[in-house]
Amino acid sequence: MAPASFSDQNEIDAGHKVLTILGCGSLGTAILSGILASRNASSSTSEEQPSPGTTFKRFVACVRRDEAVAAVKDKLAAYEDTSNVEVLNRQNLKGVKQADTVLLACQPEWYQAIFDEPGMRRAMEGKLIISVLAGVTTQLIQSALGGDEGQYFVVRAMPNTACFVRDSTTVIETPQSNLSQSLLATAESIFRCVGQVSYVKPSTFNVCTAVCGSSPAFFSVIIDAMVDGAVAMGLNHADALRMAAFTMRGTANMLANGRDPRQVRFEVASPAGSTMQGLLALEEGKVRSVVSNALITATTAAAGLGSKDQRS
Repeated sequence: MAPASFSDQNEIDAGHKVLTILGCGSLGTAILSGILASRNASSSTSEEQPSPGTTFKRFVACVRRDEAVAAVKDKLAAYEDTSNVEVLNRQNLKGVKQADTVLLACQPEWYQAIFDEPGMRRAMEGKLIISVLAGVTTQLIQSALGGDEGQYFVVRAMPNTACFVRDSTTVIETPQSNLSQSLLATAESIFRCVGQVSYVKPSTFNVCTAVCGSSPAFFSVIIDAMVDGAVAMGLNHADALRMAAFTMRGTANMLANGRDPRQVRFEVASPAGSTMQGLLALEEGKVRSVVSNALITATTAAAGLGSKDQRS
């Protein structure tokens, strides 16, 4: 099936008014925050057409601990109007009954327990279910729900926590079933308003999970190490963090616009220069193989998450 487009925004508007997030933890809250930020941005402009993903009228965030309720509300406090956001504690079924689109964002090992709640499978029938669970395939979700594909419409996606700043890179698995273009467009619209979207084959989804989902943590470790080095050489922590973060962002923008990383490296590293000496230190520390192995390990681990024993 070809990726959806937004040429028929009215079709999205007509059927999808309430988005319920099951397991509104770090990633779920990041997605919700990004959507709310997108809504605020579109309302502050004179655009006739609302931004993709902003047409939901209400949002329901489902959590399972009292402290999680406070955490979600605290993270959403920055937005001017959250009157259309309801936070439910240990009331997943109530949240799903209100929704026509469900974002499954719990820990991968908990989805089975959520489905096993009496009445949950019935409540999910006929609704769009978007899964951002690492390692959990659409087949596993369909099997856990039971029934046939005509009863449950499942889309698998993997964004990252940069949804908070509407700069996520999200991959969506190209559907193998007869999922309608309208439903796929609705799923895509959510992630379009928090960043970039790409479609990938099911066979590459786990490595895409590592590249898109895990990399913010990897990049943060690299930045943190650079900051430590700068502080050791006399720079204060705040300045070092700002310089390193913005330098990484600028470099990423160059690469995203077609520059080859090897070309950038060679252009910066002049003969006998300080950068070349630093690059040699990186090679001596086997940074390339360490980073590559981190990605390989994360990919392998992602593949196994869906087979973990389910916990209540």
